[in-house]
Amino acid sequence: MKTLHLNKIIILIGLFLISIAISTGVDASCRYNSGLLDVQSGNQEYQVYDDAIAGGRYVDACNDTPDEYEITFYKLGLCTATSAANDLSSCQYIVNNTSGVEHVIKVGTSGAMAIPEFSIDNGTYTHMVVLISNKLGIKHSFTATNTLTGVAVGGTATTGTSCWTSVAGPSAYTNEQFTSPHGATTADGAQLIKCGAASASAPVFSYEVINKLTGEECSDSWVANGDYSDFGTVGNGTAEVSLLKSTDVFATACTDAAKILWTTTLTSPYVVTADSTFQLNMRTTDSVSVDFSNDENDNNIIKMGADPIQLYLTVTE
Repeated sequence: MKTLHLNKIIILIGLFLISIAISTGVDASCRYNSGLLDVQSGNQEYQVYDDAIAGGRYVDACNDTPDEYEITFYKLGLCTATSAANDLSSCQYIVNNTSGVEHVIKVGTSGAMAIPEFSIDNGTYTHMVVLISNKLGIKHSFTATNTLTGVAVGGTATTGTSCWTSVAGPSAYTNEQFTSPHGATTADGAQLIKCGAASASAPVFSYEVINKLTGEECSDSWVANGDYSDFGTVGNGTAEVSLLKSTDVFATACTDAAKILWTTTLTSPYVVTADSTFQLNMRTTDSVSVDFSNDENDNNIIKMGADPIQLYLTVTE
């Protein structure tokens, strides 16, 4: 058996192997001009510039890289068989914590996630499993080319060219209001962003619950085994994703989904030896969706929705 006398796993920003992707994502990267987010002046149905569509155009949402991204890990392990059916009996763990290990990823930095000493048997591992909370945190701010309208404070809308996350939420990935294991989600269109002068910017974490993997709304058909979705090729293999309840059994509806189970069938299995080291890298590029109201009668910014992050585990012999 390989016993690793470690209490930390290094987190670096940049590479990816496992895409913790909830959808393929239709939003494009936000366009910045001289450091300012490109938004139209006045009330617009399509407020922010989409830099990826051929020729470019304004849309109601774009993807950006958040200042900080909060994620809670319950399990990170290597397995000799698939865990897609929620059978983790062949897995050994780098992280295995029923309470969850919270980690905040900051742009352009590296840090450490404190975990207990762990052991992994020598051998070949054909699968990787990750179990995380489906409540993801975003802390973000930006300055735009034109004035935007944010959440009202004391009955008065906040306005300015600088905007930041100011309401914890959580919002739902489907933009619906319901009671989740993480509390009540906000109503569709509820603003979670404050706008004003740059000197007033004071971002806090705003949270989003990933409550659906298939379809667009909770009323859409719920696929068996936790709204199971085959995400296909993810760079290091093929990925299968499900939602679990807080009790770690398959979720049966939007209202009881508490965790995300991610299984990767590895193209190149990991080989663990007595000299192996482990490094986990995270990539948060384009992992926040900057969402506007899509209403021609206002210039409201709604929320910073959680979008995919990507993880890369390197096992060095």
